[in-house]
Amino acid sequence: MDAHGEATRDRTMVHALRRLGTLETVARAHDAAPGASVDARGTIRVLCLGADRHEGTNPRATARAFVGVREAAWRAGVETVSVLCVGPNVKVDNGVDLNVAYDVRDRMSSSSLSSLSSDVPSRAALRVEYRTGLYHDEAPPTLEEAPDVAFAFNAGVWGYDPSDWAPTVERVVIDERTPLIVTSYTLLEAESDEDAMRSSLSEFDDKIKWVWQAEMNPSQSTEVRDLGFDRSDYIDSEKDSSELKENSAWQCVAVRG
Repeated sequence: MDAHGEATRDRTMVHALRRLGTLETVARAHDAAPGASVDARGTIRVLCLGADRHEGTNPRATARAFVGVREAAWRAGVETVSVLCVGPNVKVDNGVDLNVAYDVRDRMSSSSLSSLSSDVPSRAALRVEYRTGLYHDEAPPTLEEAPDVAFAFNAGVWGYDPSDWAPTVERVVIDERTPLIVTSYTLLEAESDEDAMRSSLSEFDDKIKWVWQAEMNPSQSTEVRDLGFDRSDYIDSEKDSSELKENSAWQCVAVRG
């Protein structure tokens, strides 16, 4: 599959996790925890803000959408990728309930162990929950299960009323101290997203940092997106004539320290 749709999101997440060192941090924290089993592995919590059908509409589909993340997690010593998909556009298939955690664990036979008729994991297990609404309204009541990393794909933060995104960004970055990666269709749009977030987080300027500012994403889609409407109604085409691609640019904001 080409690097568009689900694939570019999966690749973007893997690239971000490697750049941040999140998987290794989770694995080390688990190993250092009192009473940790030598054979047990840790869990990484991933938050997908503004999630839609690309993240999957059922647990198996979500497991496929996160296959690269799950493989990278297992190689790093992490057993489970726990994903929370939340947003106004979250849709699930019939038979899939909102606000319920589902576990998916697939295994592949190891040729080296075939004589033992044993299956070994090839990737981390997945736990996924779907919630409809804005994260600052749907977030857990305590910070004990704060995500390790958060993603907002093609969020268009700049184009919304500040009251839509600002409370969620503050909840994630400031309250939960979670690195937030935001992607955009073009670099100029990413810069506008950065301006919008800097404005909404201005009172916390001494507490936050841009791990990386708006820049081109090496895991962007190769497919040009057709919006189906006149883009000039929203963006000055003379200033930004770039082709629109999923996750074309990205940035990461987090608390200092």
